[in-house]
Amino acid sequence: WTHGPPQIDPNTHFTAFCSGLLNNNMGDSTAEDSEAKTLQNVKDRLQFFFSDANVRQDRFIRKLLMDKEGEHKGKVPIESLLRFNTIKKYTEKAEVIVKAAKELEETLTLDEAASAIGRKVEFTSDMMNGHVPNSLHVMNLPVAQTDGGSKKYDCTVDDVKNAFQKYGDVALVKLAFSGRNKPRDADGCAMVEFATKESLEKAAEASLTVKEKADVEPKEPVTVKDSTVKVMLLSEFLEENKKNRKERDNKRGRNDGKDERESRTFKFDWKTGCVVKIKGLPEGTNREAILDSIALHLDVSVTEVKNRKIYADFSIGQTEGAVRFLEPADHVKELATKLKSGDLQIAGTKIEDAFLLEGDEEKKYYEDFIAFKNKQIRNHEEKRSRKKGRFGGRRN
Repeated sequence: WTHGPPQIDPNTHFTAFCSGLLNNNMGDSTAEDSEAKTLQNVKDRLQFFFSDANVRQDRFIRKLLMDKEGEHKGKVPIESLLRFNTIKKYTEKAEVIVKAAKELEETLTLDEAASAIGRKVEFTSDMMNGHVPNSLHVMNLPVAQTDGGSKKYDCTVDDVKNAFQKYGDVALVKLAFSGRNKPRDADGCAMVEFATKESLEKAAEASLTVKEKADVEPKEPVTVKDSTVKVMLLSEFLEENKKNRKERDNKRGRNDGKDERESRTFKFDWKTGCVVKIKGLPEGTNREAILDSIALHLDVSVTEVKNRKIYADFSIGQTEGAVRFLEPADHVKELATKLKSGDLQIAGTKIEDAFLLEGDEEKKYYEDFIAFKNKQIRNHEEKRSRKKGRFGGRRN
């Protein structure tokens, strides 16, 4: 050095060293906190997925847990759990699921290969109605009208859960919907299931607005997003529903049945130019594969295809079928043209032929379709009639 070595302040050097060490430790601490939070979130999800409350209403998990002779011996594969959106939100690593399950050893079990998770207490069919004694039926939840005319909830499951959480651990909230069309209409009602009978009793004592069929003044009115809800025991609600159904069945039983059968005759006001016949379908074709091709042709989702009431008239194993639209349009003819040319395929394969039904062929198609639907109705009515005869009701 021309002017001698640089002078280093030992205090400054020591401070910089400590600062770097502190930053490194903070980084490690942050990573550990993040991992701990992820693990806790996954544990929370596993506790919910395998709870009595969820298994009752989750057909997929329930089927696996109750299938003791199946491939997974009454357990849910971890690879399946990793496909759940609320698991993927936190992790995509199987080892995190395994670690979470091991920390829940009081309620969950792992198979020897650590590839599937089960319950310590087996879920059985006689547990399906176990939620009723611990649940409330909640009404008058806020509902809004959509642009399409359907009804949707103006609140979330968490909104309902938070409104009742002060009485005890809420195991499950299930919003009620009605109708067959999608999206289904919100009914403005929900089931609120508590983890314990004690919590249910505490909630009922404070919040019931209907008791033994009579309106009562609640000690603590419950509000969900500015809407004061009505509350009754689920057991009382189900009993009332059962009684009402029985009364309706008795009224139907008093009719001679003739008018009912006539009123249920299927009628269809069909229009020409709406059916595309398809032939030479590849092996393994199913209805969903046909709907996928229609969706691709219309540049919409399969859900939208179904919402438009476009129907794939096809049964597994057949080599022929039809696509039925409600209204004639250019895209109906274009579908036949594209399928015939191979520009549009089904299940990745060009089919042998496709054409728009016309004249007598079209008329016969609809006659067969209407006859089939009426046969379904007659079979259904005959089954109901036989059932009434077995259980003492009127038999026609």
